[in-house]
Amino acid sequence: MTTPVTKTTAPAQKEVIVPRRWRRLALIGGSLFADNNETSVISTLAPVIFAALALPLSALGVLVAVGKTVAVVFGPIWAYVARRTNRKLTFVLTSAAAGLATIATGFAQDYATLLLGYGITAVFVAASLPLVSEITSDLFGEASRGRASGYTWGAVSLIGSIAGPLLGQLANIEGGWRWGFFIWGSIMIVLAVMIFLLFEDPGVGASEPASTVMTAEQRASHEKITWPKVRQMFQIPTFVLMLIQRLVSGHLLIASFGTIFLVNTYGFTTAVAAVVLLPFGIGYMVGTFGGGIVTDLLHRAFPNWGRILVLQVAQLGFGIVAIVATQFDWGGIEVFAAFWAVLGFLQGLNPGVNRPIVAAVIPPELRGAAFALMLSVFEAAAYAIFNLLAGFLGEAYGLTVVMLWLPGILMLVNGVFVTILYKTYPRDVARFEATMLARTQENAAQR
Repeated sequence: MTTPVTKTTAPAQKEVIVPRRWRRLALIGGSLFADNNETSVISTLAPVIFAALALPLSALGVLVAVGKTVAVVFGPIWAYVARRTNRKLTFVLTSAAAGLATIATGFAQDYATLLLGYGITAVFVAASLPLVSEITSDLFGEASRGRASGYTWGAVSLIGSIAGPLLGQLANIEGGWRWGFFIWGSIMIVLAVMIFLLFEDPGVGASEPASTVMTAEQRASHEKITWPKVRQMFQIPTFVLMLIQRLVSGHLLIASFGTIFLVNTYGFTTAVAAVVLLPFGIGYMVGTFGGGIVTDLLHRAFPNWGRILVLQVAQLGFGIVAIVATQFDWGGIEVFAAFWAVLGFLQGLNPGVNRPIVAAVIPPELRGAAFALMLSVFEAAAYAIFNLLAGFLGEAYGLTVVMLWLPGILMLVNGVFVTILYKTYPRDVARFEATMLARTQENAAQR
C-alpha cells in the first residue's frame, strides 16, 4: 500500500452492521460443511474402501494430494470468476456440480475411476473456501470477524462430529462406503438449492465504513482486480508471512490420516477408530466458538498482538499434544478420543484468528484473491505435499513416524515462526486503517 505509516493507528471507524448477516452466514456455512467434509468420506472409510478396491496405504495420500492440487489451480480461478460474474451464482453452480460429482464417485469400480471422480469433485469444491472467507469479511466488520469465523467453523465441526462416526458405521455394511458418497453428494445439492433461493450477497466491502459512503462508480472502481493490485498484496509482510505459515501446517493430517493411523498402528476396527471423530469435532467446535470470542476480546484489549498470541498458542499446543497422543499406545479408544478432543480444540482456534488477521491488512476488494491464495493455493499445496509424504513414508517407516514429524515437530516449528508476526502485524494494520480513512475522506470530498 502506498499510504505512509503513522506512529499511531488511524482512528477506528464504527462497524457497519449488515442486515441479516447471521442468517446469510448460516446459509453459506452450510455449503462449506458439505463441500469441505466430502474429504471425510475418504479419510473415515479409507480402510474399507481400500480393501474393496485392493489399494495400498499410499493411495490415500495420492487421493487427498490430487484433490488439494486441483484446489491450488481452481481456487483462484473460481474467486476470479465469482468477482467477474456473480458470487452467488458461482457458489450455487459449483456446490451443485460438486454434489453430482460426489455421487458419481460412489460408483467407482477401481483406483482410476475413484481418482477421477475425486479429482472432478475437487474442481468444484475448490470454490467454497475462498468465497465463504471473502463473504464472511463482507458480512462482518473488524470487531466481530473472529467470532463469525469461529461460529462458522464450529457449526461445521459440530455437524461433522456427528456425521463422522455415522459414516464409520457404514463400514459394517457391504458396499456401505458407496452410500457415504451418495449421501454427501445429495446434501451438497440440497444446500446449493437453498443458497439459490434464500441467500442475498451483501456486496464487496459491505461491512467497511469506507464502502458505505462510496458512489456506485467509486465502488465499481475499487472492486476491479488488476495485476498491480494483486502484486500489492505481496508487499504486505503480514500476508506473506501468513502464506508461509500455512505452508508449514501439518495439523490437517490428523483429519485425513487419523482413522487409518489408529487402524493400522493400534489395531482398532474402522468403526471403532471412527469414534474419535466425534470428540475431535466437539473439541473443534469449542475451539472455534470459544476461540472466536476470546480472540475478539483479546484483539479489542490488545489490538497489536492479541490475535497473534492465539495463533501461536494454537500451533505450539497442537504440536505438543500430537506427539503425546500418537507416539504411545494408550490402550482403549477412550484415551485416544480424549487426545483427539484436545487436538480438535487447538485446531479449531485457527479459523477464528487467521482469517481476521488477513482481513485486517488486505483491502476489501482484494480479500477474495487473498483468501484464494492462502486457503486454496498455499494451504492446499502444503496439504497435498504432506499427504503424499504421509502415504509413501507411512509405507516405508510407519505412520507413527509420520505423526511424530508432521503434526508434531513441524507444528512446533510453525509456532516459533509465528513470532515474526508480532513485529509486522501492527504496522500493516496501521497502513490498512490509514488507507481506508483516506478513502473515506476522498469519497466524502467527491460527493
